[in-house]
Amino acid sequence: MKSRTISPIKVLAILPALIPSSIILVVEPLIHLVKLEKVSLRVRLENMYVHMSDLEWADIIVFCRNTDPSFDSILEHALVIHKPYIYEIDDNFFEIPLEVHGGTYHRGPEQIAQLEKYIKNASLVRVYSLSLETRIKGYTSRVKLVKAPVNLGSIPSIPPQRTSQKLKLVYTTSRTIGDDLSQIIVKDLARILNEYGNRIEIHFRGYIPKQLEHLPSVKFRRFILNYQKYMQTMYQQGYDIGLAPMKNGIFYRSKTNNKFREFGACWIAGIYSTSEVYANCVEHGKTGLLVLNEEGEWYQAIRTLILDADLRRSIQNNTRKVIEREYSLDIFASLLWDHINWVLQEPLISAESTNNLTQIINFTDKPQLIILKFRKILRSMKEFGYFLTIRHMLQSIERYIEYFALLWRIKEL
Repeated sequence: MKSRTISPIKVLAILPALIPSSIILVVEPLIHLVKLEKVSLRVRLENMYVHMSDLEWADIIVFCRNTDPSFDSILEHALVIHKPYIYEIDDNFFEIPLEVHGGTYHRGPEQIAQLEKYIKNASLVRVYSLSLETRIKGYTSRVKLVKAPVNLGSIPSIPPQRTSQKLKLVYTTSRTIGDDLSQIIVKDLARILNEYGNRIEIHFRGYIPKQLEHLPSVKFRRFILNYQKYMQTMYQQGYDIGLAPMKNGIFYRSKTNNKFREFGACWIAGIYSTSEVYANCVEHGKTGLLVLNEEGEWYQAIRTLILDADLRRSIQNNTRKVIEREYSLDIFASLLWDHINWVLQEPLISAESTNNLTQIINFTDKPQLIILKFRKILRSMKEFGYFLTIRHMLQSIERYIEYFALLWRIKEL
């Protein structure tokens, strides 16, 4: 594919938040392209510091999981001034269960309408599962199925030193307010702890089920918002076995194989649910163990890896090789670069703008942003209660700190 090489392409990333998805799929690969002098980069959060001059500066825009109709004016301005954009999405918000954290919000009619608008007007939509690709093709033919990456730059290419006399198991999630997937394995973990509690530790990162939180061999670790620090910590901890339960409904089949990539990068032998997400990438007995979500199945798989050190080490080594070969940031960034160039060479699609430029509100208006924030807090308190809302607000503050650190990092490149 012919690429533009005259000058760096100006890329503007507009994100709803700095969460693992936006960091993995957008920020890190674009920074990689900046280092290669292929792009110039600006990163903005949609709820702060997005200026019209940013959109006018950019050759191309990248959105990632943006669905909030409160910031439709940003998309509207991009459409009116004919800016092409790529839309990254790794979750099927159309099918998110209402009982899942954020489900009621994402399934709201205004959010769904906004999501459809992003998809229909995108020059390219990039997805990470066959199920989601099928759904998006109902709205546009400009969709590409992509393998998500893992950044191995800060993870050594040799196994970590495992100094603990006990085997260390890990369950990790960014769903810190509520996590239903952990319930799949709670009973089997209780059985494992009863039999092997003197030989193992189980570390819960981000969320711990109430049924297990007071058991002596169970440790809680706070989720680390800085993704590279999180990955470094996962490696340095020297975890032996990783647990990745997953449901098999359409929403869950639309997710990425994130745990497979993380466990493989950090030399962890993974156990995964036999769902589409993991069945398509895990070779049973070689790069992980696949199990049914039935009581006793997880117990048997965990027991197998506890007792069989050779199998455990073989899975750790094999999975790391697969990650290096198929999921590297180099490969992903190269494909993103090809897609950026393809978009810029293709005719701009006819946009479905609903306003004209004179009707668009000033999306840098600070009083309006304060009102939007206040409404979001009230909605959160109604859905999750006072304590969880305060906890979520503290996490948001941490993410803003990470955002300003990211801006400084980009400036120093």
